[in-house]
Amino acid sequence: MKELTWKYVKALKNQDTVDEFLRKYNITLPTELVKCVTVNNGGRPSVKIFDTDKGKEYVFKALLSYNADDTESIHTVYPKLFEGMKLFPIGSDTSGNFVCYDLVTGEYVLWKHETNSKEVIVLV
Repeated sequence: MKELTWKYVKALKNQDTVDEFLRKYNITLPTELVKCVTVNNGGRPSVKIFDTDKGKEYVFKALLSYNADDTESIHTVYPKLFEGMKLFPIGSDTSGNFVCYDLVTGEYVLWKHETNSKEVIVLV
């Protein structure tokens, strides 16, 4: 498997913003995931292609940014689309879907916006 690196990372304007956001919405994520989104805020992965249990070759576009004024920001995506759901968005694909952490199962899933359905991401 190729080593994952991140490009076009956006510096956080407030180093505590990820923790503050999670506290505000009472969200608990794995420590490694929190570290990843904090260090690689808004970044684009070097390994982009992933599969799900129902589809192949989706393209991971970028992590959501925790800077409120960035285009794809957790501050607009979460309250608008995910608040009250058991999914927490961490990134987007090139088709307008979101890569999420399932807060119930602990799995990473692709949430498809057109059908409001999820597919489990499988590691190849």
